[in-house]
Amino acid sequence: MDSRLLRVCIAARHEAMKSNRRWTLVGRGLAGLCAWGICLGAQARQWTNDKGGKIEAEYVSSDGKEVVLMLNGKNVSYELARLSEADRLFVKDKMKAVAVSVPVQTGWIQDFPISKPAFVETKGYLVSKNAKAVYKAFKAGEFPKEWTVNKQDVEKEFAYDAASATAIVYVPKAYDGTAPMGVYLHVSAGDAGENMESYAPVMDRLKMIYISAKGTSNDQPMLRRVKLAVDALASVKEKWKIDPKRVCVGGYSGGGHIGMLTHAMYPGTFVGAVSHAAQSYLPAEGTCGHFPGLVEGDLKSRDFKGHKWCVISGDKDQNYQEILTTSKKWEKGRFDYRFFDIPGMGHENAAPEKLEQALKWLGM
Repeated sequence: MDSRLLRVCIAARHEAMKSNRRWTLVGRGLAGLCAWGICLGAQARQWTNDKGGKIEAEYVSSDGKEVVLMLNGKNVSYELARLSEADRLFVKDKMKAVAVSVPVQTGWIQDFPISKPAFVETKGYLVSKNAKAVYKAFKAGEFPKEWTVNKQDVEKEFAYDAASATAIVYVPKAYDGTAPMGVYLHVSAGDAGENMESYAPVMDRLKMIYISAKGTSNDQPMLRRVKLAVDALASVKEKWKIDPKRVCVGGYSGGGHIGMLTHAMYPGTFVGAVSHAAQSYLPAEGTCGHFPGLVEGDLKSRDFKGHKWCVISGDKDQNYQEILTTSKKWEKGRFDYRFFDIPGMGHENAAPEKLEQALKWLGM
């Protein structure tokens, strides 16, 4: 029985009866139950669900997953997938009309404002167990002494000048506002962000938005770099439609380490990570502490089910031997991990075709 539709209809019917309005029987619902609809004027149309139930209502809006209908002057939501094919096509046309009336920005944007924090308060960034552990480690100063940029004043480390914070963003020109895009969030090892124009064709083919926040250099505190990255993603989500199942994070060199850490801290936001030319030691392994406060088991909880990790590098990279060593440990730890060993690649960002190969392996 389509109980959702039935409850909506019954509620609307009761409201109409209270106001002494006339109801019209428009069809039968499931199990012989009648689905009732109220006539709302010229804008109303008949809707049919996947069980044959029918109701008259006015279209209001849709986010691509649910449709909002007006019944008796009140908005109610209904799963788009449970409507008939004709109704789904109707909604799709309505969404396209809206997208055309409100032009969307595409192409390269060099100074996209990071105006929407992922969370209003610092504690919001610490909801996950891993994020709390990393924050606690920094607060206690549990990182190598040579990391002088990381102090114990974690609140100050999180902070940045929101008024001037920007990111480099690329949105495929095919984006029209109707279908959600994936995201590749790239953490830079420099404060200028990385304008990887050569990646545009890859983003076009995979239907992904490229983001690189500015101010994330190796000279910045790690927590600030993480926060800038996730805030840049949150700001992009405010303007463009994003598929939450196709969001990954990565970066070059020190940015690759931060990409891995960001994935570890926010498994509910990302489904994978890719590190360019940077070995990433497992939690509690090595001397660099790329996952402060975490142990290997923290990356194996149910939150990481189906998640993937990868490194792209080659024999000309100064980190090559270390990457070979750490890769064996990732594999021995039974992680869904892969090292893309590219002959001749040095300490650099991966070539577009190699990044595309890695992103496809991540499921993008």
